[in-house]
Amino acid sequence: MTCAAFRRGATAVEFAVVSTVLLMLICTAVDLGLLYLAQQTLNNGVAQAVRYAAVNSTSGSVANITNRFVAAVTPALGATRAASCQVAVSFSPTDTPGGSVTVQATLVWYPLIDFDYMPSVTLSDSQSLVIQH
Repeated sequence: MTCAAFRRGATAVEFAVVSTVLLMLICTAVDLGLLYLAQQTLNNGVAQAVRYAAVNSTSGSVANITNRFVAAVTPALGATRAASCQVAVSFSPTDTPGGSVTVQATLVWYPLIDFDYMPSVTLSDSQSLVIQH
């Protein structure tokens, strides 16, 4: 074998090592971006649900508030993940003016690519508003 053949072989091995590491970095960056998107979507969904609950406190049921949350997060998370969110609505002391409403939501986020160094993460958000009318 000639020296050029060894160089070509060394280049192929170097490419295999570098491309694997580069691919893992790209996948990690994508997963972190999706994690950030999921958290911001959860925050937005809770904000919309708590506002709906405060404005429609006497006519809005817990099911309607939960449906408002699911409708807000479905475009970004997809129907399956949106339905897997745990949503809790509570009124303190009652659902009358002067009381407050709190909406809490949690979502277990799983990475797109299952690397051992990126575990699942439980995302959560909670917001409260005072019922004015």
